[in-house]
Amino acid sequence: MNAFNMNIPEKTFEKLNHQGEFTRLAVSPGIINKHYTPTQFQIIAKVVGNTGAIKYSASYSILLSIPTVGLGEAINELQKAGLYVAKQGPIVAMKACDFCDGDKMEAAPITEQLYDSLEGMAVPSRLRLNVNGCASACYNAVYDDIGLIYQKDSFDVYLGAVPMGAKAQAGTLFAKRVPVNHIESYLHAIILLYKEHARPNEPFYKFYRRTKTADYWDIAFDF
Repeated sequence: MNAFNMNIPEKTFEKLNHQGEFTRLAVSPGIINKHYTPTQFQIIAKVVGNTGAIKYSASYSILLSIPTVGLGEAINELQKAGLYVAKQGPIVAMKACDFCDGDKMEAAPITEQLYDSLEGMAVPSRLRLNVNGCASACYNAVYDDIGLIYQKDSFDVYLGAVPMGAKAQAGTLFAKRVPVNHIESYLHAIILLYKEHARPNEPFYKFYRRTKTADYWDIAFDF
């Protein structure tokens, strides 16, 4: 019922910006947690107000268009409510599965460690790192720039997915069974190659496909 009502929204980020200055924020309950509380929805509604807009996204977050005036106060309220406000710009941005709603948390500690180490690093173009906590990979890690799939004290690493368009496809397996205690340095090495050899504003998948036969991709680790 009502599935096709209001097919064209009255408020979009572009339309709102014609009326005044708005800022878009991506918010979520956290990197792993996917459950919102009623109070958090109330806070979201409050900071958006009657002038802004709320939209769900395909990246495990809700997009808020809010007046730029008072932006700092709005972010503070969202964070006080326990919401994660994603950083914007050409950085490493972390995503993760829900670890079966807490039933399979074996990879959670290393995911938090990777977040502390990598989230927000400056890169030529926004790079999405997606961690999935078991071989089911139900949060589609292989469809992000760098996909990690956890398998018993190690990760399979996928690189170079094309996220959209006529040539969209999953990334390819780059390394199998990278031990947990080496995965952080392994990812740092990959990201460093991207930072050193990418063209200005070059997306990661284009960089990887252009350079994957270069000698510097022969990254070797003594496990």
